Amino acid sequence: SSDANARTFTIAANASVAYALGTVITFINMSASNVTIAINSDTLTWAQGGGTGSRTLAQYGMATAVKVTSTKWYINGNAQLT
Repeated sequence: SSDANARTFTIAANASVAYALGTVITFINMSASNVTIAINSDTLTWAQGGGTGSRTLAQYGMATAVKVTSTKWYINGNAQLT
């Protein structure tokens, strides 16, 4: 994202898109607004602290999500807000 609009990017559920284990998705926010990284019915776990659910990526932040089981992703990055 590189404009001034708030955005939400959603990782599709395994039932919809069966990404291979080990798939990596990197998010970079070049926008002036926060970017939300969401997930459908699977689990997105934040590597810092273990919380689950959507994460918000602040301006100039970068985050990487890695698929570790068929329905679980881990996300880590800088400038993330809970």
